[in-house]
Amino acid sequence: MEPPERILLTGAAGFIGSHLTRKLIEEGYTAGILTRTSTNLWRVGDVRDRLGVFIADLRDADAVTAALTAFRPHALLHLATYYAVEHRPQEIGVMVDTNVKGTINLLEACRHAGVPLFVNTSTCAVYRDTGRFMSETDPVAPQNLYALTKFQAEEACRFYGDRYGIGSVSLRLFPPYGPADNDRRLIPYVIRALLTGEKAQMTTGMQRWDFVYVDDIVSAFLAVLARPEEAIRAGVFNVGTSEPHTVREVVTALREIVGSRSDLEWGALPHRPSEIWFNSAEIRRIREVLGWQPQVSLHEGLRRTVEWHRTQKREHAGD
Repeated sequence: MEPPERILLTGAAGFIGSHLTRKLIEEGYTAGILTRTSTNLWRVGDVRDRLGVFIADLRDADAVTAALTAFRPHALLHLATYYAVEHRPQEIGVMVDTNVKGTINLLEACRHAGVPLFVNTSTCAVYRDTGRFMSETDPVAPQNLYALTKFQAEEACRFYGDRYGIGSVSLRLFPPYGPADNDRRLIPYVIRALLTGEKAQMTTGMQRWDFVYVDDIVSAFLAVLARPEEAIRAGVFNVGTSEPHTVREVVTALREIVGSRSDLEWGALPHRPSEIWFNSAEIRRIREVLGWQPQVSLHEGLRRTVEWHRTQKREHAGD
């Protein structure tokens, strides 16, 4: 299989998807995005006029098929998702429809449009929290309903590969961070509190997680595009650093980078019932098969993220 040239993305307006979209344009790919009419494209506004934009809700199979047939991509990068760590009952339907049915609709559209490569974005939360580094060969035991839907999406990819010959790859991402992340996530929340002098309310901060800078995640997608046949044979890859840090270490480093004396209220928030205490990747497979490894240290990634928050005019904070 030749490396693809025309790439269609879902989730391009999101945190990781926007970074990936701009990188694809920078690298000379012909890129298109699949998005809903209501989606705010502020994160990709600087490259909006260089993208093919196709309007479709992932839950609308006919619209999805029409978009793929019109663009005829060589690869589809699927990053759109409905995310909830602790779901509410009213979220179950939309989560299943988006993460499972939406993925199947895309795969079916790829079958009809002759798209040979499907790159699926999954999560490290498909693994059981055992206190050990997580390997692609470990048993799957989703830690929440969101992770269950993401694993079902992985299974759909495998089915369409076995039954219809669509080459699929699933990237299991460990906790991402970087510029333009959602304000409700840990690192943006802490940075905002430190920059404004607010008191950041925290749990105990003793969770040890494998934080991955967004540029390294983007390079993992590009590594799949560069070696599609090898990636398809392997099927699933962890994308992490194998260097876990406690939340307390990360937040303390942020305070030093910001130069803040704001108080950190450790223990002010309870831990979730399904708290993940240890979360770090074994990344031997992606190193050996795709030649990928993380390049950005935690301190450097945090510094870049703080700098973005200091300089970026965020008219659309919270998107």
